[in-house]
Amino acid sequence: MLNSQNIIYIFHKNGANSHYLALNHLLYKKGIMLEYREFSVFSKVAKAILTLNGKLLKKQLINFSFIISLLLTKNKKIVLGIAPFDSKLKLLLRILQNHKVFYHTSWTYWDKSFHPKQKNNSPNVYQTWCQFLEEKCLHIFAVTQQSKNQLLKNYNISNKKVSVVYHSLDAVFNNEPEINKNPLSFVYFGRLVPQKGLNELLAYFEKQENAILTIVGDGKEKHLISSKTNNTTIRWIPYIANKQKLAQLLSTQQYLVLNSKRTHKWEELFGIAIIEAMSQGVIPIATNHSGPKEIITEDIGYLTEEGEITLAISKLIDKRNFDLSMSNNARLEAKKYFEESIAQRWQPILY
Repeated sequence: MLNSQNIIYIFHKNGANSHYLALNHLLYKKGIMLEYREFSVFSKVAKAILTLNGKLLKKQLINFSFIISLLLTKNKKIVLGIAPFDSKLKLLLRILQNHKVFYHTSWTYWDKSFHPKQKNNSPNVYQTWCQFLEEKCLHIFAVTQQSKNQLLKNYNISNKKVSVVYHSLDAVFNNEPEINKNPLSFVYFGRLVPQKGLNELLAYFEKQENAILTIVGDGKEKHLISSKTNNTTIRWIPYIANKQKLAQLLSTQQYLVLNSKRTHKWEELFGIAIIEAMSQGVIPIATNHSGPKEIITEDIGYLTEEGEITLAISKLIDKRNFDLSMSNNARLEAKKYFEESIAQRWQPILY
């Protein structure tokens, strides 16, 4: 029977299990299980009841039972994922007070100048977060070097307490991509939401004659894309769940376009989409947000300011010759993000 030493829990509001591929890789070799639980129980129970979703209700009952068990047990290892300066941290810390808590974050603005939870904040909330980061959590796993630098700059935290652990690539992307890519092929894959700047891309590509934009994804702006698919230069694939099929599609494409737009509480952080594309020799073109600029250097892709991405695309279309050297550099750079390499960065969780 498994005991608390044989299980590590990811405890978050909601999130992508794919962010923990490397951790799972490390733990599997040690005979330790990784399980996922959510603390946003009550809102989701209400949603499950209103929508008669039995599967969702069952999942939330498991989450609720886990929260109760935290109050009755000690020394579970918990990787907490919660947005910076969220006021719910205070309650969560009471629930987790007898356990070993680690923190996982991709946020890059720890000076409090910009974060998603500003509306409901107070000095008490900031104080709770300061105590958590400096005293109560055992170790911090930051997704980017910029995130680590900001934490060290703004809090009394030792360098040894923060590890940079990039998101990692699924093993299916560790293949040999197509050499003969479709000419002037551009791809976007991800959520179809306003902050991804799809309107600008659609307006640009519907005027093109030779370049083709393939959009893969679903979301609230899918009606914008579906209305443009009669245009021969815009192609929409609603969703590709199978990572191997996604890798096959990416291997035929020349460029990834990520036209992210900052909002008052969001910017593009470390994007798995970028490294997935790079693994297939796709050259990334992205706006200069904190995540993309951690990954993209001038020898593997292009960074632009917001509003200027179509200028960069136009230059590549006019140039026509696909830079095979840059494509190869991107593919080689992506190799450092495979789970075998990233797994060792999670080592402090075993101590």
